[in-house]
Amino acid sequence: MLIKEYLNAKYGVTRATTLLACEARAFGIAYPPKNGWLQKFGDIEITSDMAQRLRSALEASGKQSAAAGVRVLDVAWIELKKTPGANDPDFLNSKAWKRVRLQALNKHGRKCQCCGSSPATGAVLNVDHVLPRRLFPQLALHLDNLQVLCCDCNEGKGNWDMTDVRPAVEATGTR
Repeated sequence: MLIKEYLNAKYGVTRATTLLACEARAFGIAYPPKNGWLQKFGDIEITSDMAQRLRSALEASGKQSAAAGVRVLDVAWIELKKTPGANDPDFLNSKAWKRVRLQALNKHGRKCQCCGSSPATGAVLNVDHVLPRRLFPQLALHLDNLQVLCCDCNEGKGNWDMTDVRPAVEATGTR
């Protein structure tokens, strides 16, 4: 389930444009959200660990619309359980990861953003989490947290390093 699908189901509309502060925290969205937040974050897949954080936050909220969010999660729970958490061993084999990985390859091009090598030069490409998923699981499926690296650059960076090798314009999203 995508964030926009959750919000649409919660509010019973075809294009929800609002969310609670507790939902924003669970999704890793700054609150109050800035213009364009739905376009930027709406296509993020809700993982089971994200859904659990969201459920806890909604239950503690006490707001009327939070109860509607819990009902949506209850209906979607069987499907959400199939999406492994960011630190689960099966994460890199999940449909959600494969979908966002392809989006990153299409967005950033099929070459290493650090050294410029590509499959044409014999490189094996990886999609790297700028902020490691073990430390920032809520960003594991955020397209803006991904960069394309060749196998050698990715292994050199490791999951402890938070170096962003994307060009400054691309990394910030400003032009």
